[in-house]
Amino acid sequence: MHKVKAVVALAKNEPVTVTTINVPDPGQGEALVKVLTCGVCQTDHHYVAGGVGDEFPYLLGHESAAVVEAVGEDVTDIAPGDLVILNWRAVCGECRACRKGEPQYCFATHNATQKMTLEDGTELTPALGIGSFAEKTLVAAGQCTKITADISPNSTPLLGCSGAV
Repeated sequence: MHKVKAVVALAKNEPVTVTTINVPDPGQGEALVKVLTCGVCQTDHHYVAGGVGDEFPYLLGHESAAVVEAVGEDVTDIAPGDLVILNWRAVCGECRACRKGEPQYCFATHNATQKMTLEDGTELTPALGIGSFAEKTLVAAGQCTKITADISPNSTPLLGCSGAV
């Protein structure tokens, strides 16, 4: 378990707080990443305003570059030390759309299965399945797209948000 600082929206239309959260070690198919950069997006405001849902508390942030710190069982596409952009969802690779080479239309996208929590054990809902306004976050390994070290992490977060990866 990792205790890290994060930006959390505890309730609708309330100021966000910087608080300590618990991030579990990665399980099967998951990755623990250290967040390097996180863009600020209007979507985060929509979460705070309750425009995306009412599954508070929300762990905000989703436009990010990160370094993989650890991976769970059966993860072979990324490894600790890899520089990555975080994607909204991991595609299944097996549905009709994925088999047609159109993963952007995947019918079975997914996120990490383990939950990050507040210190009191309250489960967090990560924004767009990422929740990267945090020092570290837990994602499905398929949400990590490797990038080369010659690309600045400061210029990459919008690529993940735009779906360009």
